[in-house]
Amino acid sequence: MAKLEREFSSGGVVIQNSIAGIRVLLIKDPRGKWTWPKGKLDKGEDSLDAAKREIKEETGLINIKALSKIGRTNYFYKRDGKLIYKTVYIYLFKSGGEEKLAIERREIEDGEWVSEEEALSRVSYRGAKSIIKRAIATFKRSEARLSGERV
Repeated sequence: MAKLEREFSSGGVVIQNSIAGIRVLLIKDPRGKWTWPKGKLDKGEDSLDAAKREIKEETGLINIKALSKIGRTNYFYKRDGKLIYKTVYIYLFKSGGEEKLAIERREIEDGEWVSEEEALSRVSYRGAKSIIKRAIATFKRSEARLSGERV
């Protein structure tokens, strides 16, 4: 029986308030699917630091603030005939909004800020819509608390 390999990744849903309303950062991964920035943890790296690093590497954003951990996904996939059990930790970040995206095209195909509705319609990985919904709801609660609105 083949040994099951474990893999850990981390990433972040980055949201900003803009004149046009809430905008969600999506990247188009090498498989042509829209998702959030994420990647493997480096040896000794914690999941929050990995999420920040991946966002910076893939999109160039550094002026981001972690708001909360919003979830994790687990799934199996095969690589080189081996079964891999992968865990992806997902964080919510707020962007300062003034930075331009600098997409690293050697890692991803594209990236852009999109509306809430567009984000929900573009993501297609299993469970991605619920993660985006949770991130948006958490972001709105956080912004309401900061502005003194009732949550």
